[in-house]
Amino acid sequence: MTEADFYCFHDLTLEVRRSPRAEDRLSGLFEGLSWIKTTRFERRPDLRLRVFNDGNKPRVPSTAHECFRAGGLYGFDANSDYYLTDGSSVFHLQSGHGRGNAYLAQPFFSKSALVQQNFWSFGLLKLLRAKGLYSLHAAGVTNKDHGLLVIGRSGSGKSTLAIGLIRAGWDYLSDDAVLLRGSAQGVEALALRKPFYVDAERSADYADFSLGEEIPDSDGGKRRRVFIERLYCDQQVSQCVPRFLIFSHITSQDQSELVPMDRVRALKVLLAESAPQLFDTNTMARHLEVLKKLLQQTIAYELKAGMDLYRASTKLVRLLEKAEKGRRWCGSSSN
Repeated sequence: MTEADFYCFHDLTLEVRRSPRAEDRLSGLFEGLSWIKTTRFERRPDLRLRVFNDGNKPRVPSTAHECFRAGGLYGFDANSDYYLTDGSSVFHLQSGHGRGNAYLAQPFFSKSALVQQNFWSFGLLKLLRAKGLYSLHAAGVTNKDHGLLVIGRSGSGKSTLAIGLIRAGWDYLSDDAVLLRGSAQGVEALALRKPFYVDAERSADYADFSLGEEIPDSDGGKRRRVFIERLYCDQQVSQCVPRFLIFSHITSQDQSELVPMDRVRALKVLLAESAPQLFDTNTMARHLEVLKKLLQQTIAYELKAGMDLYRASTKLVRLLEKAEKGRRWCGSSSN
């Protein structure tokens, strides 16, 4: 193996070793997931990753249970081991020991950037679960003490709403994916996926930004990267304590609605948007506790996003202010 490369993610350190012939395409992928390459570290790494050529790759045990398949990737549970494969390359993960071995076949490097990113993303997220960090399909923004997560499926308007709030002066955490962890301050949301992407068909709405080339998305459409950091580099933050949860879905109505959402229903959605393919019995109880604490410290709203938000996403601020005034008035009148 070559000399090690080291990456930092908040207070965690990842050691990566590659075989001499393994292609060096990891730096960009890791940095896109908020890992920062470093030469300075003061203690032994929390996580270790070894990257090999196809050589003597492990076989997925016949007793392993297939837990998901999506976008050309397959995941298998085998007791304390986890196997991620695209059919030729194999990522063997031992979360309890904080290590993973990736065996890359040559065809891996000709696959789309999205498949490659998902391969590494799923592997790293699986390792991070054992460290008390749990992924959530959400965009994160913050305005002073008011951390806000927009949660929803692909196409629910998360990126559009987040970019609208950024234009209105809000700081931004992450697009599409964040990590949750418990802390002395409550449940924190940590930046995960740095790049912002929007539907390529709506490129004209982002003419004030530098845009990337069109690339395929996981839903069969096209998307383009929006280089948020070039215009709003001073508004980027690495973490926040969420105070509001916005569960978004797009409707055909003209006017948007923001209505309170009960905790039971909110918890069901949080679980569905927490990469359930990565769940395991060793971390599920702690994960559920973090989600429950998140709901205790936040106000949850369902956003029925109509055409008005499609045209001016900053209206979300006015909807939130109106909803909060109504909530406080109802609270005071019931005393």
